[in-house]
Amino acid sequence: MKKVFNIGDFRLCQKGVCNANMDGRDIVCVMPTGGGKSLTYQLPALLTPGCTLVISPLISLMTDQILHLKESGVEAVMLTGGTPRHLLNEIQQRLTSMASSRAHGHQGRDIKLCYVTPEKIAKSKTFMSLLRKLVEGGKLARIVIDEAHCASQMGHDFRPDYKKLSILRQFFPHVPILALSATCPPRVLQDILKILKMKPVIDGKAAPPDGTVYFSAPLYRKNLHYTVLPKPSSAKELIVTMSDYILQNHRNDSGIIYCLTRKDAESVAESIQAVSNGRIKTGVYHANVEDEQKERLHMQWREGKVQVVCATIAFGLGIDKGNVRFVLHHTVLLAISQKSLDGYYQESGRAGRDGQDADCVLYYRPQDATRQASITCSDQDGMVKLHDILRFAQDMQECRKILFARYFSESSDLSMASWTTNESDAMDRCGHCDNCTRLPANVEHKDATIEAWQILKILEAVEGSGGRLTISGLSDLARGLGGGSFETGGGGKRRKAKEKIQIDYDSVAGGKVRLSKDDMESLIVQMLVLRYLEETFSSTAYTVNVYVAPGNQALRLTRFAREDIVNGGGSRIQCSFRRHGRKVKSKKAGINGQSPNMLDLQESTTAGPSRIRKPAQPRKKRVYEDVSDPDEIDGEDFTSQIRMVDAEESDDDDENDADWAYSLRPPQPTKKRRKSEGQAKGTPARLNTRTSGDEYEVISLSSD
Repeated sequence: MKKVFNIGDFRLCQKGVCNANMDGRDIVCVMPTGGGKSLTYQLPALLTPGCTLVISPLISLMTDQILHLKESGVEAVMLTGGTPRHLLNEIQQRLTSMASSRAHGHQGRDIKLCYVTPEKIAKSKTFMSLLRKLVEGGKLARIVIDEAHCASQMGHDFRPDYKKLSILRQFFPHVPILALSATCPPRVLQDILKILKMKPVIDGKAAPPDGTVYFSAPLYRKNLHYTVLPKPSSAKELIVTMSDYILQNHRNDSGIIYCLTRKDAESVAESIQAVSNGRIKTGVYHANVEDEQKERLHMQWREGKVQVVCATIAFGLGIDKGNVRFVLHHTVLLAISQKSLDGYYQESGRAGRDGQDADCVLYYRPQDATRQASITCSDQDGMVKLHDILRFAQDMQECRKILFARYFSESSDLSMASWTTNESDAMDRCGHCDNCTRLPANVEHKDATIEAWQILKILEAVEGSGGRLTISGLSDLARGLGGGSFETGGGGKRRKAKEKIQIDYDSVAGGKVRLSKDDMESLIVQMLVLRYLEETFSSTAYTVNVYVAPGNQALRLTRFAREDIVNGGGSRIQCSFRRHGRKVKSKKAGINGQSPNMLDLQESTTAGPSRIRKPAQPRKKRVYEDVSDPDEIDGEDFTSQIRMVDAEESDDDDENDADWAYSLRPPQPTKKRRKSEGQAKGTPARLNTRTSGDEYEVISLSSD
């Protein structure tokens, strides 16, 4: 174990699983992401005659583990749809030789671990025939099924090809099976046992001779420090914010930035490397990258030639790189696309696999809820999952560990004991997440019942006149923007008979809502998750528009008069609001070298080993292009892509929201010339040319 894996001691339940493995038992092992599941079958594979078959849906996992094993002198191979023909023939010949014992006397050349995708089992008769030969020759030691929860439709990441793995026990009844998962609630566990035709589970601590041995380990990883940071309103500020965060807290550390789309991953990689003046070397990974290029990226990342991988969720699940010191989610949308907090917990768990401190940062802005609602509205339980992650991101009081524990307990029926360790109980605060360490001055916990009542009354008036409002539209109208008027009518293809109606704030709601834009949107999202508001959808040939309407809890407030609400009547709505630093004045900015318009976008928050600082001096102005494309949302290697489009938004305060990608072109000397008509109206010019050179070189592994 020390010689090959450089591991001095077992962690969690690794020792028990390895012993049961050597005993030839059927096993189900549930260990948290980063807990060391791979050792539970790799170590026994080296100590057992024959080949261990590992089934995984993740190309990145297989590539990474094979690189590690080969470096240690272990014979490991991978068979996927992208395996070159000559290599495929060579591997099959070696396995055939093992099965017929022609390789006797050359044990060092035996393939000890063979990684395949579930599609290989489901669709390749040739490979199944080869497995039969291995079994008959006594050379198939064990079948390992990683991400076993994918077999269950009740799981958060169902894969149809996993259901077909039932043929393994049918064809090879005497080959032991090891099923691995990071999260496996009781219903999913029963599904796995049924599909894989395994016997009922027995406790691994005192296992009788018959049955499937079950091991589980606490899900809580105390070395991960969770933080939810406010997402800047414009994409260019977000790029600067992330770049400064990396340079200030993790200048020489490896990390991952998860992005929603393939174009986002490419854009963020280019932009961060450009904004950091080449100090942050980035790479790009998504489902369209060729397997050979993915392997090259793994090597460059592990060797430190690439510091940060900007990727979709196709990357990282199972990556065995222990020293990942930070994982950034550049949008809450990504977390939801991976089935809410289940996926977010797994993705963030790529950090700190070596047990050392690591940061998990989620950038969140309430208005993101509109776009995500348009994407998830057609999914079963899509809105429930959306509200789960919004509830997590909105909470600025409860410990993140406790929020995770409650979520998994309620959504997956996992026992709270899964979050209990030798040091602390499940309901003990961790003491190191953003909510445990935030300075009181940086947040205001407020009774916002009166403001919520006003919002509902204004929304009722709009709906009563035939109007509809988005989150941003409701926010603007409630604050009195746009002259205090809204449009009605305009339904149907021709959108005739639109009419503008002026709202009488005093008679409808006792005045305008006195909240800032950010606070207003936070309150509206809070009302959504509390069901005082609900989303409604209007689909066209090209878009899904998301509107808000009074929810099923609205009557608990609207049945009261304003005076009753002021005097404490009705249910109360609590909401937390961030309190940022003031805008830097021009004189002070000149002294500090900061832009006079640069907001203090991040609160000073200690998150584990790092300290989130204020953004550094912004770089020279660049030209941006809109590259966000909802049609290119990546799943893992076998997930279907979501094909919904962004919701309709109208927000005068966010004219820059669509801007997304930095151009890699260095600032050029400007020449005086007459502006075109489009530029005179504020349309940004587009720069498509790029310069070469090491300073702005981005290791891009896509041909998109």
